[in-house]
Amino acid sequence: MSHASTLRASVAAAVFLVLAAPARAEDEALPADQVIASINAAIASYPGRIKEVEVKRRGGRLLVEVEVVGEGNRKREIRVDPSTRQVVTK
Repeated sequence: MSHASTLRASVAAAVFLVLAAPARAEDEALPADQVIASINAAIASYPGRIKEVEVKRRGGRLLVEVEVVGEGNRKREIRVDPSTRQVVTK
């Protein structure tokens, strides 16, 4: 499967997860477009398959945490600031 196909499948799965259960951190929610953009930023920085997506407050700010399974089945948690779409940790 090509990288583009993998990315499309990953985003489609993430959209389903976002629509099935609203992204929340405590009593806060994010719009789906911010979560999807954060997922895209995470996959761009570390290509692979999405295992889990969560919204959490870390260090006083809201982050989207994307668990990605990359080459060799290596897992990595990518944290993205949804307001800037910047990867803050890999």
